[in-house]
Amino acid sequence: MVRAAPLLLLLLISPSVHGSLDVLGLAELKGEDTEEKKDGLWLSGAQEVQDLAQLSWEYMQDLQCWLWPDKCDDKRSHTEWSWRSFGWDSLHLLTDLYAKVLESREYTRVSITNNFTGLQFDLDRRVHGQHLAVKQILTSLKRFLKEDSQKTTLALAFHGWTGTGKNLAARIIAENLYWDGQRSLCTRVFIPQLHFPHLSHVEAYKVQLRNQIQAVSLACSQPLFVFDEADKLPEALLQSLFPLISPEETQDTRSIFIFLSGVGASMINEVALNFWRAGRHREEITLDDLHRPLRAAIYQSKDQSLTHQLWTQDLIDEFVPFLPLERSHVKRCAQDAIEAQGLPYSENALESVIQELLFVPKEEKIFSAQGCKQVAQRINFMKL
Repeated sequence: MVRAAPLLLLLLISPSVHGSLDVLGLAELKGEDTEEKKDGLWLSGAQEVQDLAQLSWEYMQDLQCWLWPDKCDDKRSHTEWSWRSFGWDSLHLLTDLYAKVLESREYTRVSITNNFTGLQFDLDRRVHGQHLAVKQILTSLKRFLKEDSQKTTLALAFHGWTGTGKNLAARIIAENLYWDGQRSLCTRVFIPQLHFPHLSHVEAYKVQLRNQIQAVSLACSQPLFVFDEADKLPEALLQSLFPLISPEETQDTRSIFIFLSGVGASMINEVALNFWRAGRHREEITLDDLHRPLRAAIYQSKDQSLTHQLWTQDLIDEFVPFLPLERSHVKRCAQDAIEAQGLPYSENALESVIQELLFVPKEEKIFSAQGCKQVAQRINFMKL
Protein backbone atom coordinates (compact mmCIF):
# COMPACT_ATOMS: atom_id res chain seq x y z
CA MET A 1 0.00 0.00 0.00
CA VAL A 2 2.93 2.34 0.69
CA ARG A 3 4.13 1.95 -2.85
CA ALA A 4 0.67 2.63 -4.32
CA ALA A 5 0.49 6.28 -3.29
CA PRO A 6 3.24 7.75 -5.51
CA LEU A 7 2.05 5.59 -8.40
CA LEU A 8 -1.50 6.90 -8.04
CA LEU A 9 -0.10 10.43 -7.90
CA LEU A 10 1.66 9.96 -11.20
CA LEU A 11 -1.36 8.41 -12.88
CA LEU A 12 -3.54 11.30 -11.74
CA ILE A 13 -1.14 14.02 -12.84
CA SER A 14 0.35 12.71 -16.07
CA PRO A 15 -1.66 13.10 -19.31
CA SER A 16 -0.49 9.92 -20.99
CA VAL A 17 1.57 6.79 -20.52
CA HIS A 18 3.70 5.79 -23.48
CA GLY A 19 4.97 2.38 -24.46
CA SER A 20 8.16 2.61 -22.39
CA LEU A 21 6.27 4.24 -19.50
CA ASP A 22 8.67 7.17 -19.56
CA VAL A 23 6.05 9.53 -18.17
CA LEU A 24 6.89 13.18 -18.91
CA GLY A 25 10.56 12.33 -19.21
CA LEU A 26 11.11 10.72 -15.83
CA ALA A 27 14.15 8.98 -17.28
CA GLU A 28 15.80 12.38 -17.45
CA LEU A 29 14.77 13.18 -13.88
CA LYS A 30 16.14 9.82 -12.80
CA GLY A 31 19.52 10.76 -14.16
CA GLU A 32 19.62 9.20 -17.62
CA ASP A 33 20.84 11.52 -20.38
CA THR A 34 20.94 14.50 -18.01
CA GLU A 35 21.40 17.91 -19.55
CA GLU A 36 21.06 21.33 -18.05
CA LYS A 37 17.44 22.38 -18.51
CA LYS A 38 16.54 25.92 -19.45
CA ASP A 39 14.54 28.35 -17.35
CA GLY A 40 14.62 25.99 -14.38
CA LEU A 41 11.84 23.89 -15.95
CA TRP A 42 12.99 20.73 -14.19
CA LEU A 43 13.68 22.49 -10.86
CA SER A 44 17.24 21.19 -10.87
CA GLY A 45 18.83 21.08 -7.45
CA ALA A 46 15.62 20.32 -5.57
CA GLN A 47 16.80 17.18 -3.81
CA GLU A 48 13.38 16.19 -2.53
CA VAL A 49 11.91 16.35 -6.03
CA GLN A 50 14.73 14.23 -7.38
CA ASP A 51 14.22 11.71 -4.59
CA LEU A 52 10.50 11.49 -5.18
CA ALA A 53 11.06 11.22 -8.92
CA GLN A 54 13.46 8.31 -8.28
CA LEU A 55 10.82 6.57 -6.23
CA SER A 56 8.11 7.23 -8.78
CA TRP A 57 10.33 5.91 -11.56
CA GLU A 58 10.79 2.66 -9.70
CA TYR A 59 7.07 2.27 -9.23
CA MET A 60 6.51 2.82 -12.94
CA GLN A 61 9.03 0.06 -13.56
CA ASP A 62 7.02 -2.17 -11.21
CA LEU A 63 3.92 -1.48 -13.29
CA GLN A 64 5.83 -2.25 -16.47
CA CYS A 65 6.96 -5.60 -15.03
CA TRP A 66 3.39 -6.40 -14.09
CA LEU A 67 2.09 -5.59 -17.58
CA TRP A 68 4.98 -7.06 -19.58
CA PRO A 69 6.77 -9.71 -17.48
CA ASP A 70 8.99 -10.78 -20.38
CA LYS A 71 10.55 -7.29 -20.44
CA CYS A 72 11.22 -7.14 -16.72
CA ASP A 73 14.73 -7.19 -15.27
CA ASP A 74 14.53 -9.42 -12.17
CA LYS A 75 17.90 -8.17 -10.90
CA ARG A 76 16.50 -4.72 -10.34
CA SER A 77 16.64 -3.58 -6.72
CA HIS A 78 14.65 -0.83 -5.02
CA THR A 79 16.04 1.91 -2.92
CA GLU A 80 14.88 1.69 0.66
CA TRP A 81 12.41 4.55 0.75
CA SER A 82 9.62 5.22 3.17
CA TRP A 83 6.57 7.40 2.55
CA ARG A 84 7.20 9.35 5.77
CA SER A 85 10.48 10.72 4.38
CA PHE A 86 8.43 12.89 2.02
CA GLY A 87 6.22 15.71 3.16
CA TRP A 88 3.42 17.45 1.29
CA ASP A 89 5.94 20.10 0.25
CA SER A 90 7.67 17.47 -1.87
CA LEU A 91 4.39 16.49 -3.48
CA HIS A 92 3.56 20.13 -4.22
CA LEU A 93 6.97 20.63 -5.83
CA LEU A 94 6.48 17.61 -8.07
CA THR A 95 2.95 18.76 -8.95
CA ASP A 96 4.29 22.20 -9.92
CA LEU A 97 6.95 20.53 -12.04
CA TYR A 98 4.38 18.56 -13.98
CA ALA A 99 2.18 21.67 -14.32
CA LYS A 100 5.06 23.55 -15.94
CA VAL A 101 5.65 20.73 -18.40
CA LEU A 102 1.97 20.60 -19.24
CA GLU A 103 1.87 24.37 -19.74
CA SER A 104 4.73 24.14 -22.24
CA ARG A 105 2.89 21.41 -24.14
CA GLU A 106 -0.35 23.40 -24.00
CA TYR A 107 1.42 26.39 -25.52
CA THR A 108 2.65 24.21 -28.38
CA ARG A 109 -0.88 23.05 -29.12
CA VAL A 110 -2.32 26.54 -29.24
CA SER A 111 0.53 28.09 -31.19
CA ILE A 112 -0.51 30.81 -33.63
CA THR A 113 0.79 30.46 -37.20
CA ASN A 114 -0.95 33.26 -39.19
CA ASN A 115 0.05 31.64 -42.47
CA PHE A 116 -1.34 34.16 -44.96
CA THR A 117 0.33 32.48 -47.94
CA GLY A 118 -1.39 29.22 -47.08
CA LEU A 119 -4.63 31.05 -46.37
CA GLN A 120 -4.70 32.62 -49.82
CA PHE A 121 -3.73 29.33 -51.49
CA ASP A 122 -6.45 27.35 -49.70
CA LEU A 123 -9.17 29.95 -50.26
CA ASP A 124 -8.35 30.19 -53.96
CA ARG A 125 -8.17 26.41 -54.38
CA ARG A 126 -11.03 25.21 -52.19
CA VAL A 127 -13.65 27.99 -52.04
CA HIS A 128 -15.15 28.00 -55.53
CA GLY A 129 -16.92 30.88 -57.24
CA GLN A 130 -16.35 33.40 -54.44
CA HIS A 131 -13.93 36.00 -55.76
CA LEU A 132 -15.46 38.72 -53.58
CA ALA A 133 -15.40 36.72 -50.34
CA VAL A 134 -11.85 35.43 -50.87
CA LYS A 135 -10.48 38.91 -51.54
CA GLN A 136 -12.32 40.53 -48.64
CA ILE A 137 -11.34 37.83 -46.12
CA LEU A 138 -7.67 38.12 -47.03
CA THR A 139 -7.71 41.92 -46.99
CA SER A 140 -9.54 42.16 -43.65
CA LEU A 141 -7.38 39.60 -41.82
CA LYS A 142 -4.10 40.98 -43.13
CA ARG A 143 -5.05 44.54 -42.22
CA PHE A 144 -6.18 43.48 -38.74
CA LEU A 145 -3.33 41.12 -37.84
CA LYS A 146 -0.40 42.73 -39.66
CA GLU A 147 -1.09 46.43 -40.06
CA ASP A 148 -3.62 47.81 -37.58
CA SER A 149 -1.89 47.30 -34.25
CA GLN A 150 -4.36 49.53 -32.37
CA LYS A 151 -7.50 47.59 -33.19
CA THR A 152 -8.32 44.73 -30.79
CA THR A 153 -11.44 43.19 -32.36
CA LEU A 154 -12.37 42.15 -35.89
CA ALA A 155 -16.00 41.18 -36.56
CA LEU A 156 -16.83 39.65 -39.95
CA ALA A 157 -20.33 38.75 -41.12
CA PHE A 158 -20.48 36.02 -43.82
CA HIS A 159 -23.76 36.26 -45.75
CA GLY A 160 -25.02 33.91 -48.41
CA TRP A 161 -27.12 30.99 -49.46
CA THR A 162 -26.68 27.53 -48.00
CA GLY A 163 -23.74 25.53 -49.34
CA THR A 164 -21.88 28.49 -50.81
CA GLY A 165 -18.74 28.04 -48.69
CA LYS A 166 -19.25 30.09 -45.52
CA ASN A 167 -18.39 27.25 -43.14
CA LEU A 168 -15.57 26.07 -45.38
CA ALA A 169 -14.02 29.55 -45.45
CA ALA A 170 -14.22 29.78 -41.64
CA ARG A 171 -12.54 26.40 -41.32
CA ILE A 172 -9.77 27.40 -43.74
CA ILE A 173 -9.17 30.57 -41.71
CA ALA A 174 -8.73 28.49 -38.54
CA GLU A 175 -6.45 26.01 -40.33
CA ASN A 176 -4.07 28.75 -41.41
CA LEU A 177 -4.14 30.99 -38.35
CA TYR A 178 -3.60 28.19 -35.83
CA TRP A 179 -1.45 25.08 -35.74
CA ASP A 180 -4.37 22.80 -34.80
CA GLY A 181 -7.04 24.58 -36.85
CA GLN A 182 -10.51 24.33 -35.32
CA ARG A 183 -9.14 21.88 -32.73
CA SER A 184 -6.95 24.65 -31.35
CA LEU A 185 -7.65 25.93 -27.87
CA CYS A 186 -7.73 29.38 -29.50
CA THR A 187 -10.92 28.63 -31.44
CA ARG A 188 -14.57 28.08 -30.53
CA VAL A 189 -17.47 27.32 -32.86
CA PHE A 190 -20.99 27.99 -31.56
CA ILE A 191 -24.04 26.39 -33.19
CA PRO A 192 -27.40 27.66 -31.89
CA GLN A 193 -29.26 24.35 -32.24
CA LEU A 194 -26.46 22.52 -30.44
CA HIS A 195 -25.21 24.97 -27.81
CA PHE A 196 -28.35 27.04 -27.15
CA PRO A 197 -31.29 24.75 -28.01
CA HIS A 198 -33.78 25.65 -25.24
CA LEU A 199 -35.20 29.15 -24.89
CA SER A 200 -36.07 28.42 -21.26
CA HIS A 201 -32.34 28.17 -20.43
CA VAL A 202 -31.25 31.47 -21.94
CA GLU A 203 -30.04 32.89 -18.63
CA ALA A 204 -27.75 29.91 -18.16
CA TYR A 205 -26.58 30.24 -21.77
CA LYS A 206 -25.58 33.85 -21.14
CA VAL A 207 -23.27 32.83 -18.33
CA GLN A 208 -21.93 29.87 -20.29
CA LEU A 209 -21.22 31.95 -23.39
CA ARG A 210 -19.45 34.69 -21.45
CA ASN A 211 -17.37 32.18 -19.48
CA GLN A 212 -16.27 30.31 -22.60
CA ILE A 213 -15.28 33.44 -24.48
CA GLN A 214 -13.38 34.79 -21.48
CA ALA A 215 -11.64 31.44 -20.91
CA VAL A 216 -10.42 31.24 -24.50
CA SER A 217 -9.34 34.88 -24.41
CA LEU A 218 -7.33 34.27 -21.26
CA ALA A 219 -5.62 31.21 -22.75
CA CYS A 220 -4.89 32.72 -26.16
CA SER A 221 -3.79 36.17 -27.29
CA GLN A 222 -5.56 35.77 -30.65
CA PRO A 223 -8.86 33.91 -30.14
CA LEU A 224 -11.25 33.06 -32.97
CA PHE A 225 -15.00 32.70 -32.36
CA VAL A 226 -17.32 31.40 -35.10
CA PHE A 227 -21.11 31.63 -34.76
CA ASP A 228 -22.80 29.34 -37.27
CA GLU A 229 -26.34 30.27 -38.35
CA ALA A 230 -26.03 33.42 -36.28
CA ASP A 231 -29.50 34.60 -37.31
CA LYS A 232 -30.96 31.70 -35.27
CA LEU A 233 -29.37 32.74 -31.97
CA PRO A 234 -32.01 33.38 -29.28
CA GLU A 235 -32.80 37.09 -29.21
CA ALA A 236 -32.42 37.24 -25.44
CA LEU A 237 -28.86 35.97 -25.80
CA LEU A 238 -27.80 38.77 -28.12
CA GLN A 239 -27.62 41.51 -25.52
CA SER A 240 -25.08 39.53 -23.50
CA LEU A 241 -22.98 39.02 -26.63
CA PHE A 242 -22.56 42.70 -27.51
CA PRO A 243 -20.20 43.62 -24.64
CA LEU A 244 -18.00 40.62 -25.47
CA ILE A 245 -17.33 42.04 -28.94
CA SER A 246 -16.66 45.60 -27.78
CA PRO A 247 -13.05 46.85 -27.84
CA GLU A 248 -13.18 47.58 -24.10
CA GLU A 249 -13.85 43.91 -23.32
CA THR A 250 -11.19 42.54 -25.71
CA GLN A 251 -8.43 45.09 -25.12
CA ASP A 252 -5.96 42.42 -23.93
CA THR A 253 -6.40 40.21 -27.01
CA ARG A 254 -6.67 40.38 -30.79
CA SER A 255 -10.08 38.74 -31.04
CA ILE A 256 -11.72 37.61 -34.30
CA PHE A 257 -15.48 37.05 -34.47
CA ILE A 258 -17.08 35.47 -37.55
CA PHE A 259 -20.87 35.32 -37.90
CA LEU A 260 -22.38 33.05 -40.56
CA SER A 261 -25.84 34.05 -41.70
CA GLY A 262 -28.37 33.48 -44.45
CA VAL A 263 -29.94 36.93 -44.02
CA GLY A 264 -29.76 38.84 -47.29
CA ALA A 265 -29.02 35.72 -49.35
CA SER A 266 -32.00 36.30 -51.64
CA MET A 267 -30.78 39.83 -52.37
CA ILE A 268 -27.28 38.54 -53.19
CA ASN A 269 -28.78 35.90 -55.49
CA GLU A 270 -30.92 38.49 -57.24
CA VAL A 271 -27.90 40.67 -58.02
CA ALA A 272 -26.01 37.64 -59.38
CA LEU A 273 -28.99 36.60 -61.50
CA ASN A 274 -29.38 40.12 -62.93
CA PHE A 275 -25.73 40.08 -63.99
CA TRP A 276 -26.23 36.71 -65.69
CA ARG A 277 -29.36 37.88 -67.51
CA ALA A 278 -27.48 40.97 -68.70
CA GLY A 279 -24.79 38.73 -70.18
CA ARG A 280 -22.13 39.86 -67.71
CA HIS A 281 -19.64 37.61 -65.94
CA ARG A 282 -20.09 37.07 -62.21
CA GLU A 283 -16.46 38.16 -61.72
CA GLU A 284 -17.62 41.65 -62.71
CA ILE A 285 -19.74 41.86 -59.56
CA THR A 286 -18.15 44.21 -57.02
CA LEU A 287 -18.72 44.86 -53.34
CA ASP A 288 -20.36 48.15 -54.27
CA ASP A 289 -22.94 46.24 -56.30
CA LEU A 290 -23.89 44.22 -53.22
CA HIS A 291 -23.27 46.50 -50.28
CA ARG A 292 -26.38 48.67 -50.55
CA PRO A 293 -28.93 45.89 -51.28
CA LEU A 294 -27.39 43.62 -48.63
CA ARG A 295 -27.46 46.39 -46.07
CA ALA A 296 -31.09 47.13 -46.92
CA ALA A 297 -32.02 43.45 -46.61
CA ILE A 298 -30.41 43.26 -43.17
CA TYR A 299 -32.18 46.38 -41.95
CA GLN A 300 -35.52 45.12 -43.24
CA SER A 301 -35.17 41.62 -41.75
CA LYS A 302 -38.30 41.00 -39.71
CA ASP A 303 -36.66 38.67 -37.20
CA GLN A 304 -34.24 41.33 -35.90
CA SER A 305 -31.37 38.93 -36.54
CA LEU A 306 -27.99 39.03 -34.86
CA THR A 307 -26.30 40.75 -37.79
CA HIS A 308 -29.12 43.33 -37.86
CA GLN A 309 -28.48 44.21 -34.23
CA LEU A 310 -24.69 44.04 -34.56
CA TRP A 311 -24.90 46.40 -37.52
CA THR A 312 -27.08 48.89 -35.66
CA GLN A 313 -24.64 48.71 -32.72
CA ASP A 314 -21.78 49.44 -35.17
CA LEU A 315 -20.00 46.21 -34.17
CA ILE A 316 -19.61 44.63 -37.63
CA ASP A 317 -16.43 45.62 -39.45
CA GLU A 318 -17.02 43.91 -42.79
CA PHE A 319 -19.87 42.17 -44.58
CA VAL A 320 -18.54 39.28 -46.68
CA PRO A 321 -21.02 38.23 -49.42
CA PHE A 322 -21.07 34.67 -50.82
CA LEU A 323 -22.54 34.38 -54.30
CA PRO A 324 -24.81 31.49 -55.41
CA LEU A 325 -22.92 28.65 -57.12
CA GLU A 326 -23.30 27.71 -60.76
CA ARG A 327 -22.87 24.26 -62.33
CA SER A 328 -19.16 24.70 -62.96
CA HIS A 329 -18.54 25.51 -59.31
CA VAL A 330 -20.55 22.56 -58.02
CA LYS A 331 -18.66 20.29 -60.42
CA ARG A 332 -15.39 21.45 -58.90
CA CYS A 333 -16.81 20.69 -55.45
CA ALA A 334 -17.66 17.19 -56.63
CA GLN A 335 -14.15 16.77 -57.99
CA ASP A 336 -12.67 17.87 -54.65
CA ALA A 337 -14.87 15.42 -52.74
CA ILE A 338 -13.96 12.50 -55.02
CA GLU A 339 -10.25 13.27 -54.88
CA ALA A 340 -10.40 13.59 -51.09
CA GLN A 341 -11.59 9.97 -50.97
CA GLY A 342 -8.85 8.85 -53.35
CA LEU A 343 -11.34 7.69 -55.97
CA PRO A 344 -10.91 7.77 -59.76
CA TYR A 345 -13.37 9.91 -61.67
CA SER A 346 -14.32 11.03 -65.16
CA GLU A 347 -16.36 13.85 -66.65
CA ASN A 348 -19.30 11.47 -66.90
CA ALA A 349 -19.04 10.72 -63.19
CA LEU A 350 -19.00 14.43 -62.34
CA GLU A 351 -21.96 15.08 -64.61
CA SER A 352 -23.92 12.26 -63.00
CA VAL A 353 -23.45 13.97 -59.62
CA ILE A 354 -24.61 17.31 -61.01
CA GLN A 355 -27.72 15.74 -62.55
CA GLU A 356 -28.89 14.68 -59.10
CA LEU A 357 -28.96 18.26 -57.79
CA LEU A 358 -31.67 20.91 -58.00
CA PHE A 359 -30.98 24.16 -59.85
CA VAL A 360 -32.95 27.41 -59.78
CA PRO A 361 -34.69 29.59 -60.97
CA LYS A 362 -37.14 27.23 -62.56
CA GLU A 363 -36.74 28.75 -66.04
CA GLU A 364 -32.97 29.29 -66.26
CA LYS A 365 -31.75 26.68 -63.73
CA ILE A 366 -28.52 28.59 -63.17
CA PHE A 367 -27.76 28.26 -59.46
CA SER A 368 -27.56 25.18 -57.27
CA ALA A 369 -30.35 25.31 -54.68
CA GLN A 370 -28.12 23.64 -52.05
CA GLY A 371 -24.77 24.87 -53.32
CA CYS A 372 -22.15 22.21 -52.60
CA LYS A 373 -23.82 21.06 -49.41
CA GLN A 374 -25.18 17.73 -50.69
CA VAL A 375 -22.38 16.86 -53.09
CA ALA A 376 -20.41 14.63 -50.71
CA GLN A 377 -23.56 12.75 -49.67
CA ARG A 378 -24.47 12.16 -53.31
CA ILE A 379 -21.03 10.75 -54.03
CA ASN A 380 -21.23 8.40 -51.04
CA PHE A 381 -24.68 7.26 -52.16
CA MET A 382 -23.39 6.56 -55.67
CA LYS A 383 -20.50 4.51 -54.18
CA LEU A 384 -23.01 2.33 -52.32
